[in-house]
Amino acid sequence: MKILFRNLSVYKIDKLVICSIEQALYQAFVVIDGEERLVWESEAKCFVRRNLMKMRECFEPLGISETVLRHESPYDEMIGLPSGPTTNRLEVPLGQLPYPYTRQTKH
Repeated sequence: MKILFRNLSVYKIDKLVICSIEQALYQAFVVIDGEERLVWESEAKCFVRRNLMKMRECFEPLGISETVLRHESPYDEMIGLPSGPTTNRLEVPLGQLPYPYTRQTKH
């Protein structure tokens, strides 16, 4: 079952995982009841943004308490490291707010 971004407000989201999948390309996953699920923008398109801050802004109204940035490099074997069952996953915790200050609304 796909989870559409527009329907996320009905779920209790434990964690937001923003995956860095290429240079300046980010994909969103949410953890609901211990299960990681890909977020979809529409029935045919995954929720992807080219700017980390814009991605975080989209999820800010949902009040998710834990957000991480995840990166996994597919290039280990290119630099002589063994490929296998181990992972090189790096998860960096991000603060709850996308900016270190409160944004002002324009009047």
